[in-house]
Amino acid sequence: MRKHPSSLLIALLLAATTLNTSAQRRRTNRAPALPVAEQVNAALVAYDFTRAEELLTKEIATLKRRRQPTEQLEQQLHTAQQGIIKLRATECIAIIDSVICNKEEALRAIRLSAESGRIDTYASTYHTADALGATIYENELANKRYLAVPSADGTGLRLAYSDKLGTEWATPTPLTGLNTDDLNQNYPFLLADGVTLYYAATGPESLGGYDIFITRADGEDGSFLAPENIGFPYNSLANDYLLAIDELNQLGWFVTDRLQPQGKVCVYTFIPNDTRQLYPDDTEQTTLRDRARITAIRDTWDGNTQEAIKRLQELRSGKTDAAHTKPDFVFPIDDKQTYTSIDDFKSATARKNMQTWLQLNETTDTDATMLERLREKYATAKADERQAVAAAIRRIEASHYLHIEELKQLAKDIRNAEITSK
Repeated sequence: MRKHPSSLLIALLLAATTLNTSAQRRRTNRAPALPVAEQVNAALVAYDFTRAEELLTKEIATLKRRRQPTEQLEQQLHTAQQGIIKLRATECIAIIDSVICNKEEALRAIRLSAESGRIDTYASTYHTADALGATIYENELANKRYLAVPSADGTGLRLAYSDKLGTEWATPTPLTGLNTDDLNQNYPFLLADGVTLYYAATGPESLGGYDIFITRADGEDGSFLAPENIGFPYNSLANDYLLAIDELNQLGWFVTDRLQPQGKVCVYTFIPNDTRQLYPDDTEQTTLRDRARITAIRDTWDGNTQEAIKRLQELRSGKTDAAHTKPDFVFPIDDKQTYTSIDDFKSATARKNMQTWLQLNETTDTDATMLERLREKYATAKADERQAVAAAIRRIEASHYLHIEELKQLAKDIRNAEITSK
């Protein structure tokens, strides 16, 4: 039976109404899109800096068309762009332990050997009231300190050094060469080479609040090279306060308040690398983000982890085991003999030259690390920054390659002196 045209029209209208109602219902049930600010924050928290950059670039363009302020979003865009660069340079380290404690108890969670010097609060060392949470580092010989002191205007902290003169400590002298735009500088730690300095600062070069930086002494006048942000996983979008390394026990610590409630910090223990090691270029982005964020410390473990955990347990218990102590050095004399201590040498000349070789070798290793970081910075630096970075590279290279040749000659002299003394 044929439908009347009017009946067909009514049927079509009813069907269209049903479809429209279903479509409306689906649109109603679909979760509304998050505001751009929440999407950006979620991307930053996940270390998806590329996604954050895309969202921010689009939103800034929209606001500029509307003649609305964009300063806050541009600051976030700078963070996202720095995050993209630093994510690629995430250092591959094995993190063996983490301890959550009150911030004021963090220094006690770091068990340094006596050979690595001493870290303490300014208030405890100088028996005075708290100076804006300032800390100090004192070297193994207890004759030099690096410390944070109030800035000239009293609003922040600046790093300084003090030498021991007899039984008294000299008035602290400000360190030169560090970022003058920093709001605060604190938590200094000097490596055993006597020239490599780690510290934390808040300022334009920081991803979050405090970030950890590395620099090295550039002369006897106390000046330092331009500091470098050490990146992930040590730094985060939160506060990252302190990095300390015990080279004798091959253990390192860094302190952060990422993912912690107010007043709490996490102290991570890790195995320091002799030279900076990055993840392979083909590492998946999700894996790289997880390592940078430290989502699970067990995912960073390798074949050296269990031995390092044992060393950490011995440090905490106050026990030492010579079998697990790192040798002073590994120096082949000939095909049959390899020395690992100054006491192994029979020749006084070889022993003296070896001490010079060790000091020069530490300087050369430090220079190599700084050159690597500066070259990475040069590759991503803006045009107006490249000239200063290039000058720093040339300055280090000028002495670095000379030192390498000196090391080769010293090694030859050491072997000859030791072999002829037998």
